[in-house]
Amino acid sequence: MNSSYPVRESSLSFPGWRVLLAAVVGLAFSPGPMIFGSLGLFAPHLADSFGWGRGAIMLSLTFFNIAGVLASSFTGQLIDRLGVRTVLFPSLIMLATGFLGLSLTGGSLFAFYGLTFLWGALTVGTQSISYTKLITGWFIQRRGLAVGIAAAGLGLGYTVIPLLVAQLLAVMDWRPALCAMAALLIVPFLLNLLLSHPNMNAVAKQGDGDGLSLSEARRTGSFWLMASAILLASMALTGVVPHIALLALDRGLPTAQAAIVASTYGLSTIFGRVLVGALADHFFVPRVAICFFAMSAAGFILAAFVGDTHSVGLLALVALTIGLGFGAESDVIALFISRYFGQRCFGAIYGDLLAIFLIGASAGPALFGFGRDLTGGYQAPMIAGSAAMAMACLLLSRLAPYPVRFVPTMHRSKKALA
Repeated sequence: MNSSYPVRESSLSFPGWRVLLAAVVGLAFSPGPMIFGSLGLFAPHLADSFGWGRGAIMLSLTFFNIAGVLASSFTGQLIDRLGVRTVLFPSLIMLATGFLGLSLTGGSLFAFYGLTFLWGALTVGTQSISYTKLITGWFIQRRGLAVGIAAAGLGLGYTVIPLLVAQLLAVMDWRPALCAMAALLIVPFLLNLLLSHPNMNAVAKQGDGDGLSLSEARRTGSFWLMASAILLASMALTGVVPHIALLALDRGLPTAQAAIVASTYGLSTIFGRVLVGALADHFFVPRVAICFFAMSAAGFILAAFVGDTHSVGLLALVALTIGLGFGAESDVIALFISRYFGQRCFGAIYGDLLAIFLIGASAGPALFGFGRDLTGGYQAPMIAGSAAMAMACLLLSRLAPYPVRFVPTMHRSKKALA
């Protein structure tokens, strides 16, 4: 635990809040919003330039995430060993380099997939694994809220990035627009450099006391229940991200309005992540997650039956409802680990669960894309998404109460423990 600041989390002078602000900015510009949140808008331009289908384009996200699956466990162990700062900044440089490489893409799908695979392997350190390691090391009393606020950075990114990309594509070709995306990553690099606590590696390691090893965690039933639920939820919730804008485009909305619908998805995750984090400080985390996942399941059903609507408002409601579950997903991985397995091997365990998340996220976008290509619409993929979320809720309902040794004394109420 962060013993240097045992009772100051409520003070604005507490250094953890500065670290948290850097995490919010970093996650807003992480691969999820920057890549998954923008590819749906770049896809029509890639299709026009090279004749690729949507399924083929979205398959690049599968290769991106497969690489992340292979690299995440190693990255987590590297973070535990060397500290966040050592991994984060080189990974940000690689994220920017990937956009520059993508702008040089020719007509070869093989080269396109190869680039996205390499991109995914080298940018795991820019994802939530780094930032949640920092936040859970700094915060004890308000850990859930802090994780939720940090994760809201993802929602902020999913809200802003589609609108920004739409503006870029309105004034320039897709290749210079990708170069502009690379330039944007100067923002999180500088802010993390300036706002992060100078001893953030050492402080994060102060929380590494009690806890299970990676092998011990893998031998628990709770680990596999979490992993299975995360797999299903990521397949549905991350899979639908690049298709939110395409769903709107299929209904005849112009690009600007499709971007508004996509940004609504991001907006809902901001609210969802903060609320989930705040509730997790007072209630049993699996029950909180179940409530939000159930709302997403209902949102997928609504999406399946919107028909040929041209209503921006109705499509925004679909995005809002599904996005609430996406808001819960990122929060619960970090909170599950700290509540069930402790902090000692947080990075390594998070790396394993992130790999499971990325397996689902790898399959999801392509499955939605091929499902749409095969059926001519999004009804069948949306129904499948609802079923996946319902199954995730069932799995989380089977989780046992927290081991009391990993729960701070101030959180040991009956509501929070079970």
